This record gives sequence, C-alpha cells and structure tokens, in this order.
Amino acid sequence: MKRQPILEVIAVDAADARAAEQGGADRIELVSAMSEGGLTPIVGIIEQVVSQVSIPVYVMIRPHSRSFCYSAEDIRVMTQQVRMARELGASGIVVGALSKGGEVDLAAMASCLAEAQGLGVTFHRAMDVSASLTGTLHSLSTLGPVERVLTSGGKRTAPEAISELKQLHELGQALDVTVMAGSGVTLDRLRDLVRQTGITEIHMGSGVRYEGSFHKPIHPQMVEEAKRHLLSAFQSTNDGSDTR
Repeated sequence: MKRQPILEVIAVDAADARAAEQGGADRIELVSAMSEGGLTPIVGIIEQVVSQVSIPVYVMIRPHSRSFCYSAEDIRVMTQQVRMARELGASGIVVGALSKGGEVDLAAMASCLAEAQGLGVTFHRAMDVSASLTGTLHSLSTLGPVERVLTSGGKRTAPEAISELKQLHELGQALDVTVMAGSGVTLDRLRDLVRQTGITEIHMGSGVRYEGSFHKPIHPQMVEEAKRHLLSAFQSTNDGSDTR
C-alpha cells in the first residue's frame, strides 16, 4: 500500500510553526541551533509550539553537535529530553545514535525509545554518516517504534542522491520503515525528487524560508507551493501522468 504524501517543515519557534501550518505543512520538526545542525529546543519553545499548532510536532533530541556517538551521561540527558517532549505534549521525537564504528547504537536507541512510551519516532540524519545506509535501515527495522528515517541518501543534498534514495525507499517499503528525503530540497527540485525516487515524505528547511535562509522566517506561500508540488508529483507517480 502506498503511503500518503507528507510535508515536514523545520521550525525553530512558534512563529515558524504557525507559518508552516498556515502553508499546509503536515508535520513540524522542532529544533534549536540550526547553525549546529539542530539541537533540542528549550522547554518554553516546545510548550508554545505544541499549544499553538494542531499538526504533529516532532522534537529534536540531540544534546550536542560534537558527534552522534554518545556517552552514558549524554544518553541520560537524551532520555530526560525525551521525557520532557512527551510530557509537554509532543507527538514524536527525532533521534539518532551511532557507535564509533558507524553502526546504530542499539543500546542508546533502546533507552530513548523506552522513555518515548508511544511517541512517534524519526531516526535523523546520523544515518547519512553511518557505515552503511542499507545496514542502518535494516538495524532500525528491528526497533519497532522507529517509524521513519530522515536521509539525504548519503550525499550533501537529497537531489544529488536519486538512485540511492530510490533504493532506500524500496528497501524501506520491504522493512516497513518510511524513508523521508531531506537536505537541499527546494521548490524547483521537489517534484522530480518525488517522481524519480517514489518517496512520499519530504523534509524542508531553508527551502521554504524567505531568501532561502535559516536567518529568515518561514514563507507560508512557499510551504503552500511545496505541498502543491508534492501532491502533484505523488498523483502523477500513482496514475502515470505527468502534471508538470
């Protein structure tokens, strides 16, 4: 069964989240410190966002940007962050952990997932620096609560990794793990990305912001256009038509 198209948009505060929802985004990834690749936001921001939008809010769980290899102390912090997100009403979390060898750190993930207690779970772009994209996907499929992975197919941007993303999408379908494409997705590249890979969940950040910059707010009309492109590509992929 084909999954429905989902547009996820990165928000750093309540104004972002409201603008994303206004434009038709289906889900928020809530982060702080985008200059460091995204860290866990503070309590007040999570509270504001969850209370001001009706679409699902997934909170980034990442205590620092030094690496995706975490100490026992880091993991204790992460489990506390998961508990905080859950108690504040988030719909899900975005988390990832790797061993020094680049494999999924199953023990660290198990600790976070145990605290999630039913929240949705996305494994973030730690996947793109893992030892093996397909091996990581196989490992994550053994962790029941992990719904999806966010990946650029191991390349700098998702549109550069069409063949890799297509392969991952097909493997994800077999393993029942959704593959969501993100990084460098812009309005002019979104439709071809979806049509060429079959992927139906798209993650956007600077691509729906004024001047294409995280220093600028989300542009609701750009979100609306992105959603329109996604739906159009999804429809053409399903019925074999070309709606460009």
